Amino acid sequence: MSAIKKYFKEETQWAMFGLEYPKPTDFYLSVWQGTRSSVPLLILRTLLFLTAVAIVLTSMILYYLNNYLQFWFIYLTHWGLMTIVLATGFSVAVSARVYFYGPISAEFCLPWYVKSYWVLYNIANPIAYLITIFYWTVLYEAGVEEEFNPTLDVAVHGLNTAIMLLLLLSCSHQTRLLHIHHPLLLGLGWIIFSVIYYFAGGTDTKGNRYVYPVINWSNPGPTMLVVILTALGLLVLHAVTIGLSLTRDALAPYCKPSVISHVEEGTPLRQTQTQTTYSQR
Repeated sequence: MSAIKKYFKEETQWAMFGLEYPKPTDFYLSVWQGTRSSVPLLILRTLLFLTAVAIVLTSMILYYLNNYLQFWFIYLTHWGLMTIVLATGFSVAVSARVYFYGPISAEFCLPWYVKSYWVLYNIANPIAYLITIFYWTVLYEAGVEEEFNPTLDVAVHGLNTAIMLLLLLSCSHQTRLLHIHHPLLLGLGWIIFSVIYYFAGGTDTKGNRYVYPVINWSNPGPTMLVVILTALGLLVLHAVTIGLSLTRDALAPYCKPSVISHVEEGTPLRQTQTQTTYSQR
């Protein structure tokens, strides 16, 4: 009980609302590895990024071939996919930066690209889980088909969650309680878009005056109820993300070898020719 009280006392401090972090290594070293190499996460993150890009491109190509490309951008599912592409893309950039130039310093503050990755990670995780749950429990039963291929439908509404789970379980940095506003802002942005889209006369691919049948602004009462329940769902899923992170951190010390360091903390793993020449002088 005291541990829970301590956790909430620390996590509800105003400083936790921001994007500063005491251990930059947590953003490019896996909690499971026993070395200080950025290579393991660089490889995994690259695979996740390429998978996410492949899903997005396949979906967009099929929409284009069916002359519906302009509708691709109206769905929250696809907004979520783009955040996954950006989150995994920035994660690759962080790991690659360390691989080529050495560990990241936070002497003054975290670099912008690390903060960008962290925000996108905070958004993409609960949004991915929400999309998967919402689609298979509500939209699928209502006969909504967002994709033109059944296999792609599973990838878009299932593999998205698998990608973010792997990203979460393999990293080391925390998911902060007060960062709940990150996914909520994306959700709010899409709701505002859906309202504007409705009043501008926008339709779905079948000509209906809504994006999703359960979010139909011609029936504002039931729609607002769905919006509120979805927002509450995001709160719960953000808490689930925190729980998964804490569980990962609790199990990792029992499942990994001691940290082994073969290079100095400030030495890049891959040196350029200029750096090699300089080090030999």
